[in-house]
Amino acid sequence: MTHTNIAASTDQPILLISDLHLAPQRPATIELALHYLKHARGVSALFILGDLFEYWLGDDAIDPAMQPTIDALHAVSQSGTAVYLMHGNRDFLLGEQFAKQIGATLLREDETVFHMNNHAVTLLHGDTLCTDDHGYQQLRAMLRAPAWQADFLGKTVPERIEMAAQLREKSREAVADKSLEIMDVNALAVNAAFEQHGAPLMIHGHTHRPYDHAGDQRRLVLGDWHDDHAMVARFDGEQFVLERFEKA
Repeated sequence: MTHTNIAASTDQPILLISDLHLAPQRPATIELALHYLKHARGVSALFILGDLFEYWLGDDAIDPAMQPTIDALHAVSQSGTAVYLMHGNRDFLLGEQFAKQIGATLLREDETVFHMNNHAVTLLHGDTLCTDDHGYQQLRAMLRAPAWQADFLGKTVPERIEMAAQLREKSREAVADKSLEIMDVNALAVNAAFEQHGAPLMIHGHTHRPYDHAGDQRRLVLGDWHDDHAMVARFDGEQFVLERFEKA
């Protein structure tokens, strides 16, 4: 587990987002994201906690429709903002080539502890906490296996597109038969993560259930992005807040 120190100030806050699920089929959400990324230029850091994209077929198979987003991310890092990128359950094939292209640091570990102005925070996508969803966890283990990824990336782009479509269809069918409770975090898994890392604050996405679970051990859940708004987090150097972002 990595521990990293990072500073923030009131003038240059730290921003945290997740679950944008950007895809050519969602132009309004892309427009909202581009607006947010312009707003993120010059801040201390921007953390993207997984599922920046709805799918990712490999760093060598970038959809041209995503180029404006890539350019906007690069502009953020060029402004002096430290950009950190974490894998989600949809874009787990994001690699070092893409991270270098946008000037980001790729966080490969499932859970990472950052110390922000002496505030210890555990950052993660959140899917590892959903341990009641046994089918998903089995699929996750398969998709994260180096052998499976090497085999997938060794195929032609059309073959990858076909495989990805089949996986998404199976996922939709599986989700349709699951209760909302099964797809949410497991309380024991959350407690175990708090105990393991020792940080009193945890921030994640994945569940699409934005909420500030306050207490001695606080859990901030980021929201998924819509055409007109998103629930994001901000650290102003003193406190973390969950807030709604809209295009003015």
